[in-house]
Amino acid sequence: MTVNDTIVASATATGRGAISVIRISGPTSLKIAEALSQRAFTPRIATLGSITTKQDVIDTGIWLYFPSPASFTGEDVIEFQGHGGPVVTQAVIAAVIEEGARLANPGEFTERAFLNGKIDLTQAEAISDLISASSIEAVKAANRSMQGEFGRHIQSLVDQLKHLRTHIEAHIDFPDEEIDPDTLTSFSQLLQRYELSLLNIIEKANHGAPLNNTTNIVLIGAPNTGKSSLLNALARAPLAIVTDIPGTTRDLIRHNIVINGLELQITDTAGIRLTDNPIETEGIKRAYEALSGADFILCLFDAQITDIQTADVLNLFNPDNEDATTLLVRNKIDLYPKKGKTSSTFPLYDISAVTGEGINTLISAIHSQLGIIDSADTFLARSRHIIQLKLALKHLKTARENPLTAEFIDLVAEDLRLAQNALSEITGRFTSEDLLTEIFSSFCIGK
Repeated sequence: MTVNDTIVASATATGRGAISVIRISGPTSLKIAEALSQRAFTPRIATLGSITTKQDVIDTGIWLYFPSPASFTGEDVIEFQGHGGPVVTQAVIAAVIEEGARLANPGEFTERAFLNGKIDLTQAEAISDLISASSIEAVKAANRSMQGEFGRHIQSLVDQLKHLRTHIEAHIDFPDEEIDPDTLTSFSQLLQRYELSLLNIIEKANHGAPLNNTTNIVLIGAPNTGKSSLLNALARAPLAIVTDIPGTTRDLIRHNIVINGLELQITDTAGIRLTDNPIETEGIKRAYEALSGADFILCLFDAQITDIQTADVLNLFNPDNEDATTLLVRNKIDLYPKKGKTSSTFPLYDISAVTGEGINTLISAIHSQLGIIDSADTFLARSRHIIQLKLALKHLKTARENPLTAEFIDLVAEDLRLAQNALSEITGRFTSEDLLTEIFSSFCIGK
């Protein structure tokens, strides 16, 4: 790919920080850096210098020059590491734009790396997945994809399909020549082997799909069962007001926390009870609405209740969200230490939000229920990957079901082509421009 423009953006998060990294990529990036710094650069050697415009020093920091093609984007790349205040960062970017660059679009640096053949699409998406990883397992899986492991598995299967297509289409080009029976047997065996390989990839991708999601946990229960105390205990911070007055929590309180390498979004809700207070009624309505998007519903009870019945759960809510896992939690066992039991179908956990007893067991149960596997060959798959893998499998099955005869061999070849295209769309070897726009628009500016 050849581009005629140069882009610039901050590669660090917005707000104040010790350092900001300004990234410039494109054919005039070196010229711009030399003009602003009044210095010459040696590739990959850090150079101390300032940014000066109209005789005024904007910032002083470290310049780094990565010449094409041995750079992240495959173009000439300049990085300026300066001070991290938002005003000075914007001033530096404005100075670069004044010299002829333009502000980068979201994900444009990574998109250029992809279009210049530095990475495939699975590696590009893994960069975004690593930034937004919601568990340590997701971090490991994203790094494996960034190293090209997922893409290599896909490309290997694509190459095998292409090789088989070549042989099959050769017979299509010469229809008068009969196909040797041993050759037909070989073709059939290869199709079966490729289908098994694809099923193996799909299994690994399915294991990795949950790693891309933040687990949404909603706390629900009657007033004073300790929902807010549990939120504070999990977050290790006084996020919610805790009192003995029923109805203290009247709105949703959401907080993201990371526990044991797993990102959880905890939602505290209003206590469920009959009330004439319009504000509290609205809070209870919002509590029910929050349940629809939950991955886990923690239904809290006061530990004074030693035997929790199904009717006790139904008095709080109707557990009809098939996508959510409901766990029963008896809180305040520091005050009522008698072990609880339940005749409902939901598992029960005894905890104390005050002392922390039982909370680690509860978190372990959530982690186990999610089915997250810390495996060296799990792929951090996106939904589009799963869709394309299943589409390729569908075409492979159709190809294998067709008889390998002169009448049907062209249909087999077509199904192999469609399977190959479906897989190639995962790595970006066969990808529409609209899909690329959709993928990279979700990236941060500066990546």
